[in-house]
Amino acid sequence: MKDRVKRIFRNVGDGPDLIVLLNSVEPHIDLSFFYATGLTDGLFEGCAAWLNPDGGCDITTTALEEEAAKKSGAPLHVFQNRDESGAVMRKLLRGHRKIGVNAAELTHAAFSRLRTLAPKSARFVDVSEAVMKTRLVKDAREVELLQKACDIASRSFEDLLPFIRLGVREAEVAAELAYIMQKRGAAGPSFRTIVGSGPNGAEPHYTAGAREIQRGDLVVLDFGALYQMYCSDVTRTVVVGRATDRQRAMYETVAEAQARALAKMRPGSSGKAVDAAARSYIDSTEFKGRFIHGLGHSIGLAVHDGGSLNPASRITLRPNMVFTDEPGVYLPGFGGVRIEDDVLVARGGPRYMSTAPRELLEL
Repeated sequence: MKDRVKRIFRNVGDGPDLIVLLNSVEPHIDLSFFYATGLTDGLFEGCAAWLNPDGGCDITTTALEEEAAKKSGAPLHVFQNRDESGAVMRKLLRGHRKIGVNAAELTHAAFSRLRTLAPKSARFVDVSEAVMKTRLVKDAREVELLQKACDIASRSFEDLLPFIRLGVREAEVAAELAYIMQKRGAAGPSFRTIVGSGPNGAEPHYTAGAREIQRGDLVVLDFGALYQMYCSDVTRTVVVGRATDRQRAMYETVAEAQARALAKMRPGSSGKAVDAAARSYIDSTEFKGRFIHGLGHSIGLAVHDGGSLNPASRITLRPNMVFTDEPGVYLPGFGGVRIEDDVLVARGGPRYMSTAPRELLEL
């Protein structure tokens, strides 16, 4: 993991002599701790990664997480209680004058404790932008884990299709999909599964409720698998029964928008240009103004991994970035269509990492 740590320091630019990635209590866990240490299991509440410019990384860990922490190969500093933790942290902070913190993921209480334990002459700087920038470009191991997460989600969707039928509740479909993904090797879903049937599909962040699937429903399924802490994020929309002309027009519009955005997902493209490729097409159709969210987001240890493809995006795409490509059309009271895939940006052109069937399926 030394290369990851060095890349973070290179992206900081203003020369901290130490970076601390400090966890609090779940859900306030900094996933960059796992990025820097290479660990892929454990909770690590109250633990920290201590990064040095030469690529070195020490870990302060509770005895509870000691066995998991050993898998990192990093030097460990094990503590039993808060007093021991404070003593270890004070020792590791000693002599440092400029200390970087990932402020975007650090609680106020944890930062206050760091300031109390650090030398009075020490200055803290926010390195969260540099951490995010580093995590945007995946290394070979990350791509491998993301591909596995995508494979699990894609195959699980295919397994699920016979279960999506009249009278089945949305929540039952979500539960069945989670079960299938875990049978295929996932640790669990990477986020709360969305199953929006009929008019519920017009809410992009609907989850899954008690509504029973009815004949003629569009059903939006947004799901992902968590594999060794890496996430996939896939959306497919199906019809239960025969698709109407309006439903087919919605689907074909979204599919074309996704393809146009994919063609732009090349190194050197701007995030806003990728978004515009899909948005301008949708706005040229009868569904103008019904694409109501950004085109996509980066994905990795987090489902939303820090970068976005939207009209305000400042990102320039680089090789080995992974983004979702997920245009949608939403008609309140009628339903929605979204097609989402995880895309690897590569020198030879973009590649879909998720491979679930993309054609309109009539079940």
